[in-house]
Amino acid sequence: MCGIAVAIDWDGAEADVRRLIAGMLHRGDVTDPLVRIGSTTAMCTRRLCIVDAARGTQPQASFDERFLVSFNGEIYNHADLRRELEGLGVTFRTECDTEVVANVLRLWGVNGVKRLSGMFAFVALDVATGDFLAARDPFGIKPLYLIKSAEGYLFCSEIRPLLETRERYDVLLLPPGYLLTRSFCGPHYRLPEARAPGDASPRELDRRLAEAVRVRMPPNLPVAVLFSGGVDSTLVTHYARRFRPDMPGYIAAGSGAPDRGYARRYADETGFDLREVAVNPSDAATLPLIETVVGTVETFEPAVIRPSLHTYLVSRRIHEDGYRVALCGEGADELFGGYEPLEHAFMRSDSEGRHVQKQCLSMMHRANLQRIDRCSMRFQLEIREPFLDQSIVSYASGLAGSELVRRSGDVPVGKAPLRALYDLNPSQLPAFIRDRQKMPFHEGAGADIDGAGWLDLFEDAMSDAEFRDGRREFGRFAIASKEELYFMRILAGTIDVNRVPHLRGRLRLDMPLAA
Repeated sequence: MCGIAVAIDWDGAEADVRRLIAGMLHRGDVTDPLVRIGSTTAMCTRRLCIVDAARGTQPQASFDERFLVSFNGEIYNHADLRRELEGLGVTFRTECDTEVVANVLRLWGVNGVKRLSGMFAFVALDVATGDFLAARDPFGIKPLYLIKSAEGYLFCSEIRPLLETRERYDVLLLPPGYLLTRSFCGPHYRLPEARAPGDASPRELDRRLAEAVRVRMPPNLPVAVLFSGGVDSTLVTHYARRFRPDMPGYIAAGSGAPDRGYARRYADETGFDLREVAVNPSDAATLPLIETVVGTVETFEPAVIRPSLHTYLVSRRIHEDGYRVALCGEGADELFGGYEPLEHAFMRSDSEGRHVQKQCLSMMHRANLQRIDRCSMRFQLEIREPFLDQSIVSYASGLAGSELVRRSGDVPVGKAPLRALYDLNPSQLPAFIRDRQKMPFHEGAGADIDGAGWLDLFEDAMSDAEFRDGRREFGRFAIASKEELYFMRILAGTIDVNRVPHLRGRLRLDMPLAA
């Protein structure tokens, strides 16, 4: 897990790459030596040492030193790929997954990207030809941004360093599941096709999810889990405790938050080491914290900022307790119909449900996954998402809407396949969590409970006239509330938002009209 900076055919390559790395020191604990190829190409990494820390210096080279790779992320099947490559005669110098990526690309070319199972954003350079390949994992768990000039490219893991390094050019986003070369930019991944009928058994999902958690458990490091007492995080915790029974869980929630009560009850009944981080959304310290969080996550979207307050605080606490790796339950709601709009859409028809689901999945890289990346990496913490394992994605993609969402009276209830897993393990997975209704993260954590006064923070901070003026000032961003404008003013005070085009594409669902 890293912050990468790469300049290709770029005037001032070495100086600009050094500036980019200086702007992301929080993303790791070691700055690897800068590698320069000629006068206009340079590669450098701020590395969080996890896999083969001693020999994982980047960029890593292929066996013949023709390909160099700067890599951010984790390849969970790197050991299997290593054995296959060794069978073809490749000799490795390290145990790190980045060297595996370099050799995968060297032997199998662009098609090798489809062999990678994990979270990743990388830039690979062919030192013989000067050609390059940039790629991002299917859901955009790991970020990659770039500036493109007439002559070359400047890549970075975060937005702000690019803006601060160059005073002109827009900062572009490489979409999830995309490849970029000099002559091509397009997807390398699409959602799996539906499976054959009869494969959707709870025991099969149980097996797949247990394995997805297992491969994300670092063999030589302790691991923690972000725990809310909800259906998803409790499942991740359940499987992880098979391998690390003493693993702790962390929750950031207000004293009266719904999540806290469920999480505390689970901990008391199962002997779980639950560590709490207090949050009071109406406290006087909240507004200064919001400023810090907005600058950290590089967005103004309320759907991202609200839960980021909690993720930021819990990530800081996990870091302070000495952990480098944690697990979380992100992706379950999008894949298994856990959000209210998804529940209602799937109850109307499969086509409507898939229409809304596709939007939810496509926005993850700018919503919850961006929140997780920025808040965790701000504190040198790698968070892993078992639900986004390709085996889980394939399973969920093959289910009909009626298998995802069931009706309880007049109320649609999503995530039926995940709730069924509780019935397989009733002594370890409590029914009181299985039967919980989904609520937005920030509500479960206590930001919107009665008396919290969350929206009053922005009403008190801004007059109606200021709101009208602000909407005109940021007209390109379709500001709809005082909360959005408050976040936008903070963000615009730290970066030039007009040079970041993807910020204009708002995180809003296009819902089909109910019949």
